[in-house]
Amino acid sequence: MKHTELKVVTDDTLKELRSFDVITPDLYHDAFASKLKGMGIETNLDVLSQNNVPLILDKILKIQKETKEGANSLKENIDLATVAIDNKDEEALSAIKEHMSALQERISALEEEVYIDDLTKAYNRKWLFDKVLVNDKFDKNGVLTFIDLDKFKVINDSYGHIAGDKVLFLISNVLQKLEGVDVIRYGGDEFIMISFEKDLEYIEDYIVKINEGFRTKSFKFQGHTFKVSLSSGSSTFKAGRNFHEITGLVDEKMYAVKRAKKEAEALTA
Repeated sequence: MKHTELKVVTDDTLKELRSFDVITPDLYHDAFASKLKGMGIETNLDVLSQNNVPLILDKILKIQKETKEGANSLKENIDLATVAIDNKDEEALSAIKEHMSALQERISALEEEVYIDDLTKAYNRKWLFDKVLVNDKFDKNGVLTFIDLDKFKVINDSYGHIAGDKVLFLISNVLQKLEGVDVIRYGGDEFIMISFEKDLEYIEDYIVKINEGFRTKSFKFQGHTFKVSLSSGSSTFKAGRNFHEITGLVDEKMYAVKRAKKEAEALTA
């Protein structure tokens, strides 16, 4: 089972279980197995649980533990601040302020651990479902773009996964340069761009400029030189529209672009 597939299944499983107050190992196991079956993936869960899953759960438990400690520290600071105010102790208030600033920095770091993709530094699927969607629906009007790298499997197979990882980081970095747009690594070599500020034409023009730039430049890795390009599909959406409906639309548009590229290549071959 590929790491990217594991991450997608894990994200979907955690999303489904987030309404539960208590998540037992058996509950997680059954939900995870159900998601695997739904994606048509066959694997040995006993072997999987001995390798990747504990690492993910350990990270979640670590974050939960530190969040609880942060909440307790916040309460202690509030209590100390109340006493300091009553006593008009400026020195104590200053110390509390410094402690609160450090606590805020730690909370921000925790949020980054939860919502940032380790490899590309783009947002991850959890951020999308936690921060953007409400019951899988948009609460504002906006634009969504689905992006897929062309022939990414060829890059991985020909030059190795390290080269592939570097390409993913490069693409993410380029996409994140567009102001007013949030970039999410949706899985594997798939990215989503969401904007509540920019219009459809603005974003589509930017994707065109990216591909024009890639056509004039080559990616170099350990003595190898190869080209990189993107295929994308975009759509506007209204508040209340279901996320999966919109991704279905842009997915079709993106694959139409891929088919057109293949047909053009066949004509020039």
